[in-house]
Amino acid sequence: MKRLALNGRFTGNPQPTGTQKAAFQLFDHILRRNRDFEFTVFADSRYPGVAAWRDLPRTNLVETPVQDWSKAQAQLWEQTTLPRLCAKHRCDVAHHPITTSPLWTNGCKSVVTLHDLNYYLHPEWYSLSFRLAYAACATPGLRRADRVVAVSNYVFNQARDLLHLPAEGLRMVYNGATPLNVELSLKESNPRYILCVGALPPHKNLVRLIKAFQLIRSEFDELELHLAGRPHPKMNRDNPELSRLLDSPGIQQLGYLSDSDLAKAYAGASVFCFPSLEEGFGLPLLEAMSVGTPVVTSNISCLPEIAGPNAILVDPYSIESMAGGLRQTLQFSPVEQAARSAQAKAWMVRFSWVAAADAYFQIYGELV
Repeated sequence: MKRLALNGRFTGNPQPTGTQKAAFQLFDHILRRNRDFEFTVFADSRYPGVAAWRDLPRTNLVETPVQDWSKAQAQLWEQTTLPRLCAKHRCDVAHHPITTSPLWTNGCKSVVTLHDLNYYLHPEWYSLSFRLAYAACATPGLRRADRVVAVSNYVFNQARDLLHLPAEGLRMVYNGATPLNVELSLKESNPRYILCVGALPPHKNLVRLIKAFQLIRSEFDELELHLAGRPHPKMNRDNPELSRLLDSPGIQQLGYLSDSDLAKAYAGASVFCFPSLEEGFGLPLLEAMSVGTPVVTSNISCLPEIAGPNAILVDPYSIESMAGGLRQTLQFSPVEQAARSAQAKAWMVRFSWVAAADAYFQIYGELV
């Protein structure tokens, strides 16, 4: 029987965001599929949902206390210990789901899921330690991998054209999207608000979003801007303009939200705005669509590809364009909003975790 290793380093984050959530959903659907492969999973069982993998057939969960380690310790484990563990458990292929992978594979073939090349295109957005770690471990690992799987056509083209990865080793598999299950009647509550998720990192374009909100706020009674995402005190200190704008009237910082609270925030929003300057997939777009919330997003990077024809696209570098898109969306009639909601749910069908898992099994089959 062929054995595959799943690298669960992502389970070290007790407050997971998009990339970690996507990695868990992918592995969960892979492990629950009827299969002939045997999997050895190196993961921390304290991460929600991981402990249940122990009871799945042909699955060996190796407890890996990533949550007790620093980022540097986790990086070192991935580079040095994991290849030895793969050999110890006689794994033929190892799947690394969050862009980084070991440079030394110890004879085990490597599949790497590439979520974005933000670190490569815009190093100024990241700390020195992050840049050094990714320069040493991400790009070289991608170049040595047997298969690199991009999560969108946009990322696929970047991997081919910027990293010059060979075409025979490149694949594209969309992430899935799990529809959120909440009461849509929440939209009837007051005040009306615009929601932005993952709002504080530089590429999320928060300064321009707040200025666009300020341009239109007086046109809509009690309109607020709600910002969900982990606080970044250092980022606020380094950007006095952002720090000042966050204290503006009508702005609420929600901090990191649990899955249930995040679902309620999406469902209660009048508009979901995602004006990012660079993304590899853009899962929040699909999460908002799944509860019928209209979407305003950027007309660059992967976002038009993922958002589809239903979203309002704006120039993320133009405050006036962003304000115009928000104004247009806030003025949708109930009939137009209902039609757009139905179209969005139809669009989401193409982003399936089941289909993603099936595609990865084909890739595994190519290597074993």
